[in-house]
Amino acid sequence: MKAETIDDAPAANVVHLVADHDDLGAAPESVPFGQRITAGAALVLWALLAAAAAGSAVLLTGLWAGDSPGWWFNLIFTVLPALFLFGCALALLESRRSARRERRLSARWEATRANARSTVATIVDRDVRLTEHGSVSSFIVAVRTDDGREVRARWYRSSGSNADRALLQPQVPALGSEVRIWAVPEASVDDPHVVVALDPSVAPRREG
Repeated sequence: MKAETIDDAPAANVVHLVADHDDLGAAPESVPFGQRITAGAALVLWALLAAAAAGSAVLLTGLWAGDSPGWWFNLIFTVLPALFLFGCALALLESRRSARRERRLSARWEATRANARSTVATIVDRDVRLTEHGSVSSFIVAVRTDDGREVRARWYRSSGSNADRALLQPQVPALGSEVRIWAVPEASVDDPHVVVALDPSVAPRREG
């Protein structure tokens, strides 16, 4: 039975690609989340937003005080920059919130990784997101164990372990591929689950 269409995956569930089955014998050392804006970069962006807001306030004061085609014209050019700045602020707040959450999850995985156990599962559905150049920016897989348990997880191109490589859509693990779900026993939906799959873009290592 095919899984329902997948739109997203829990924040704690991440796909980790490996080159060989031998790499599936131990729990991954870290959860390969995507890169986030650093605290220093966030401070710079907040400063730029504040400067943009101050500059917009000055320009809008002149707009409302001077001659214009009408109040509707002033309103349009007041609402548009306000919405833009508000949207930028929300995006920055969400990025920082996600970064803090992922740091907590990474610390939790580091503390409990020694107790993690693997479960064999099969990919039953996937959703691939592409960049404007046609390479894969991220993908979500739904995997199902023999006892019917289903887990959804996301692969991040921007993860440090992926080095921003250009993975093509045919190189995404195929439906029916076998994977391992690494998690601590009795893990809740809020605990990290690392779905380890073979990387179709890398040829298996061969002993000489």
